[in-house]
Amino acid sequence: MNMSAGDKSKTVASRLRRRRIGLRAITLGFAVLGAARVAQAGPVVQHTLASESAQAQVNVPFTFGQVFRNGDVPAGKTLSATSNGQTVPLQVDVKARNPDGSMRHAVLTARLSSLPGNGNVPLQLATTSPAGNPPPAVSLQQLLATPYNAEATFNLSGTTYSIKARDLLAAAATGATCAQWNPGCNIWLSGPLMTTWVVHGVPKSGSGVSYPHLQVYFEVRAYAGAGGGIGSVRTDIIVENAAAYDAQSVAVPQVQPQYTAVLASGTANFTSAELTQYAFTRWHKVLWWNDVEPEVYVRQDTRYIQTTRAVPRYMALNPPESLLASLRQSCEPLDDCDQTLRMGSGGWQDAIGPLPRWTAMYLVKPDARAWRYMLANTDALGAYSVHYLDQATGWPASIQDHPFVSIGYYPSTSAIAYGPPSQQQQDFLRDLLPTCTDNEIVSDCTTWGDYKTGNPKGWEVAHQPAMSYVPYMVTGDYFYLSELAYSASYNDIWSSPFTRNYTQGYIDPGVPNDRAKAWVLRQIVNAAWLLPDAYPLKAEFNSVANNAIANFNDAYTDNPDASPLHVTNHMAYANNGVTAVAMPPWQHSYLTWAAGHAANLGFADAARFRDWLGVFEISTMTDWVDDPNHGFCWLEASLYSLQVQDANHDWLPNFNAVYATQFPTLSGLSCNSPEWLAEKSRLAGRPWQAGEMDFNAASAQG
Repeated sequence: MNMSAGDKSKTVASRLRRRRIGLRAITLGFAVLGAARVAQAGPVVQHTLASESAQAQVNVPFTFGQVFRNGDVPAGKTLSATSNGQTVPLQVDVKARNPDGSMRHAVLTARLSSLPGNGNVPLQLATTSPAGNPPPAVSLQQLLATPYNAEATFNLSGTTYSIKARDLLAAAATGATCAQWNPGCNIWLSGPLMTTWVVHGVPKSGSGVSYPHLQVYFEVRAYAGAGGGIGSVRTDIIVENAAAYDAQSVAVPQVQPQYTAVLASGTANFTSAELTQYAFTRWHKVLWWNDVEPEVYVRQDTRYIQTTRAVPRYMALNPPESLLASLRQSCEPLDDCDQTLRMGSGGWQDAIGPLPRWTAMYLVKPDARAWRYMLANTDALGAYSVHYLDQATGWPASIQDHPFVSIGYYPSTSAIAYGPPSQQQQDFLRDLLPTCTDNEIVSDCTTWGDYKTGNPKGWEVAHQPAMSYVPYMVTGDYFYLSELAYSASYNDIWSSPFTRNYTQGYIDPGVPNDRAKAWVLRQIVNAAWLLPDAYPLKAEFNSVANNAIANFNDAYTDNPDASPLHVTNHMAYANNGVTAVAMPPWQHSYLTWAAGHAANLGFADAARFRDWLGVFEISTMTDWVDDPNHGFCWLEASLYSLQVQDANHDWLPNFNAVYATQFPTLSGLSCNSPEWLAEKSRLAGRPWQAGEMDFNAASAQG
């Protein structure tokens, strides 16, 4: 039976309504299951503690990050740990909670009484009621009663500058300045098994002259000894050249210090190669005081992590031993490792996707080598100029404090023409970050019209990886937390202040294409969801995420004039000889995924945008069901570029029209039929197989 265009439209609408009802039912099912979990208590998850030493170890401390399913650890409850039926002392530093008060993310510290050489033992986590009077936390006075120290020394053009953790900690103790989120001395973790302080300063020469262009952070983690006092001390030494604004919130000129560094903590030490540290970069190194390091790996149940919906679910795979043995295990300071040197220079890269290859591999196979592979390539992101610090606050640059800041939009002063011109220019210039200046290290710096750092390692928002999200989630390390915050800050300040609506943080239309919109949205919601509740910029990141999602819904979901094909307004490609009327379906899928990811994290309005976008994916895969001869054939849903507008830049009215415009000789042939395959073979110049999708669908890198 032949259907009219109106009948087809009604049929498609009915089919989509049925699918939306099914989607709502599935979503409701998740909600009901979540509600059921709230009432449960007892076992939560089991991990494995793997010895990395051939020798037996006793009183082994370890720390890791743990994300939870909503409701698994209800409000008013905490966690206990056991191993083979024996109680394991456990310290729970809760960092983020869900709206119902249940734990979302915590940093857990435990001490195992014994661990056999090359052996594995289980670690079970279960809910329990909080203890009445917990023992006192490891104190700074206890640490300073030991000879502990860590030091960073820099040789810059023959002058030696140094800075010591002990001096900073002693000054903080004298001034009683240590507190949670105090940028001078931040108490990051605190409890009877371990306390962590984060202190920082600038290195000084022997004559007391400061070198202000390097900021050194010491994350000092002091574990209690089994018999009292201090047992072992871990120091993460972070070296930054990140100042964007000074203590008076004035923009700071760029510098590129060149040096060699020596880091030491007792007998533990590290010497760097000669480094050039470009503006807005950082690196770090972990040292254990006197090399007293517990040799244990926490092999987490990453299938449980996937059930939290914080990350995608992956097929259960078992990578071959040869692949695991080939993985990079560390990265030298300011090296890009397996990251793409200039992210915008190519399409497919290991870092592209909801999560990078190294992170996805860890979630599929939490082997210690996959874990180190993930961390090495996360460390490599410190080498990119995406770390913009506001020294006035001590935290990454904020669009609330600097509403006119931008690094992706860098016009000449004559182009600043919104509102009262004199005030607008004054505001813009106040927040403007200086571009680089030509010198013996960098060249091709432009004062107006283009913002540059001279860094040969190039970041690009359309090809950026999911920076530090899972590494912070599973380690609880302060360095990875700060990398996650820097990433969200960078994605906020990158766009034009005018298109993002200044402090509102809109992603559309200023972020240029669907893949860039997708990855910017992902970075913002990752930070807004996972960062600690008390983190100084968390509220801003949540506000930006919600504003951006609301703006997407205003522009598309709730806009009757939006595309009937459910695509965004930003065409990227020419097609069939017509200029800029086509769009990349794969980029659209990135954005659909990102909206779905935001919905999974609890950004409720993101579900509406996801459902609006998803009509495109649903239709290109199923339109042929109701009209096998003219509906969009699913074998072409993976096409690289698809025409969706006519020569007058008007939207094509439906997917039948899209299909007929893109494939005039295939339209009218039953999808995947012998006749269709014969014509597709003629067009492709080779035999086309039944069920074979177009473009790179069969490629692991497609």
